[in-house]
Amino acid sequence: MWQGLDIFLAVVEHGSFSKAADALDVSTSHVSRQIQQLESRLGTVLLQRTTRSIKLTEEGLAYAAKLKDIQHALIDANNELQGVQHIPKGPIRITGAGDFVANRVAPVIVQFCQLYPEVDVHLDFNARNVDLIEDGFDLAIRFGRLQDSRLIARKLSTRYMKLLASPDYLATAPPLRSPQDLSQHNCLIAISNRWRFLGDEGIDEIKVSGNWRSNNPQAILHACRSGLGIAHLAEDIAEQSLASGELVSLLDEHQVNDNASWLVYPRKDLMPLRVRLLIDFLLANIK
Repeated sequence: MWQGLDIFLAVVEHGSFSKAADALDVSTSHVSRQIQQLESRLGTVLLQRTTRSIKLTEEGLAYAAKLKDIQHALIDANNELQGVQHIPKGPIRITGAGDFVANRVAPVIVQFCQLYPEVDVHLDFNARNVDLIEDGFDLAIRFGRLQDSRLIARKLSTRYMKLLASPDYLATAPPLRSPQDLSQHNCLIAISNRWRFLGDEGIDEIKVSGNWRSNNPQAILHACRSGLGIAHLAEDIAEQSLASGELVSLLDEHQVNDNASWLVYPRKDLMPLRVRLLIDFLLANIK
């Protein structure tokens, strides 16, 4: 029943038969044979193979997630039996990007590691919206509205939005009296070219355009301070520029304040102690 499961999980973790074989100190042919036998017993294909890579099938993805839960539960059970359940240890993989993660989240994770030095944290700064289950991440820090129903989302912090421009830009730009006037302006696009505002009958989604686009908020902020155009960013990113007068805030009465930074993780019946503790620690220490 259990034969081949450890090899399957090693292939999932390392992303290839050869790397899994190296990690387990067995031959690549042994790994391939064990996977074939496992798929034969289950009556389904778990891995799609090409000459260059492997990819989990939908069935393989679900099966790997369940096996990882069982694997973590076994580790916790062994720890509990040995009387060390209260000492979290092992890896935690986290993905996120942006100043909020670097300046607000990362320092709190450092405090957690100081409390629990046997926990091994890998914080991956990646602007790509990775698949937590397929890519093997325990947690993600994400901004905005969430749509993936496979994930649990816990709010870390409300992020109030600001429409921003420099005085130099506004001195020569057309008047901006409503969100609809943005069509006449050079808009500096970060996450999306559809900006949301409060209108007379609810939320209006305004499609904007411009000659500067970046997934890095500091790049957007710099372009905005330089007078290139109008930006729509979280207030905490621009607070120093607003305080100094380099930027001014526009149309505050039209802002939709339902954006937030979220702590996101896969739905699991079982979760390693170290991950549960980190979730609670982040929620308690970030507001």
